[in-house]
Amino acid sequence: MKKLAAGNVHLVALAATVTPSGLRRTAWKAIALLLTLLLVGGGAPSSLQLRAVTIKTEVALPDFSFAAWELRAFVQMFGAGEQNRLVRLSEDEQVELVRAYMKRRQRIEDLEVELSQIVALSPQDGTASQAEPRRELAALHGQQEARRPLVEAILERQVRAELIDAGLDQRGIVWPPVSFTFIEPPLKLTVSPRERIATIHSRVLQTEFDPVTLAESERAIEESSNLSAHISRIGGMAVYPAIVVEQSSLAWVLSTIAHEWTHHYLFLFPLGLRYATNDELTTINETVSDILGDEIGERLARRYYPEAVPQPPAGPGTAAEEDCACNTFELWTNALEADQQRWERPGRPSRFDFRREMRETRLRVDDLLEAGLVETAEAYMEARRRYFVAQGYPLRVLNQAYFAFYGNYATGAASSSPIGPQLQRLRAESDDLAHFLTTVRWFTSVGDLVEALRPPE
Repeated sequence: MKKLAAGNVHLVALAATVTPSGLRRTAWKAIALLLTLLLVGGGAPSSLQLRAVTIKTEVALPDFSFAAWELRAFVQMFGAGEQNRLVRLSEDEQVELVRAYMKRRQRIEDLEVELSQIVALSPQDGTASQAEPRRELAALHGQQEARRPLVEAILERQVRAELIDAGLDQRGIVWPPVSFTFIEPPLKLTVSPRERIATIHSRVLQTEFDPVTLAESERAIEESSNLSAHISRIGGMAVYPAIVVEQSSLAWVLSTIAHEWTHHYLFLFPLGLRYATNDELTTINETVSDILGDEIGERLARRYYPEAVPQPPAGPGTAAEEDCACNTFELWTNALEADQQRWERPGRPSRFDFRREMRETRLRVDDLLEAGLVETAEAYMEARRRYFVAQGYPLRVLNQAYFAFYGNYATGAASSSPIGPQLQRLRAESDDLAHFLTTVRWFTSVGDLVEALRPPE
């Protein structure tokens, strides 16, 4: 009885310190754990089930509802009737509509930055200065909403025409049909062990990009599970119709539409059907889609929008790199001191190359984790993150989960996988893009890729 009374006093004291939001969060955790026990028939849940529930309860955002989104997308797709309107527009008129749409999008992005700066500088007294940009922003969003279905139909037609020219059709029919919609895409949560880079849990979350909320969720997962967590925006998703984020970079939009179509195509064959079988097959799928998306996107830009053709990197600059703020970090080992001095390069002119620096970071992290130096690897990643921020790349997180997510794209800077160079070599040795895609679509393992590169006897 005394023990119970003491416990009651403790609970009352605890309740006095719990905020309403904290109380709701605690209640949700208890409910989620109870539901887990019920779902497994009252028996002891497995460690995987408990881990999934723990992660879910630590994330402030709900899961994304694919069923609800698909229903809305198909209603819009079949109800718009935009294909009929395209018949009345010349090719030049269609191109100009897309250009105007992207120009408005650029203005929207500029206004959003302007508003953010006003709020940051005058959070209490900026109401008057916010009024005009907010009115303009609302008007632009209305114009975009009215034009969006037609612009989507134009871009779908242009991508389809380029796929046909590349030989990726069957008697003039591209299958699956090219279909996408502009939308702010959901977020992707990736969870990795600390001692190695691998995706052990992932989920898709609703779109509410608030850096503070995301950082809190990541820290909560890491503290409760001793795992590495990262929440990121996604450029697109290969649901059907595909989700493509609306942004002003036309080159990026074109390549992303083609990238997501490649996923739709591969899902009809063994490679796509095995997408999530393991990290290697996920990487092959993503890298193939990157290769095809980039190539078709550049062809489209050259054909319709020459001003959007990706430009080669500029030559070496003359400005010295800023000093890295990471030299105060206390967990550095002797093996990293030389790197630190090389990063800073005091007084030496150099050009910052994000891809090269990020790939170097990934390779060093792999070495440290393989040697069992987990804390040193984490110290190194945090120091490198600060360095990237100093160079104008505002990375919110750089950890094992970051590399687990971005490492799936083997042509990207965050990957240390040999799959990227191997697939690029296979593309170079293929007769054309159609030959490349019809070869890789049958792959069921990395061994198939290695075999495809083997010289004939």
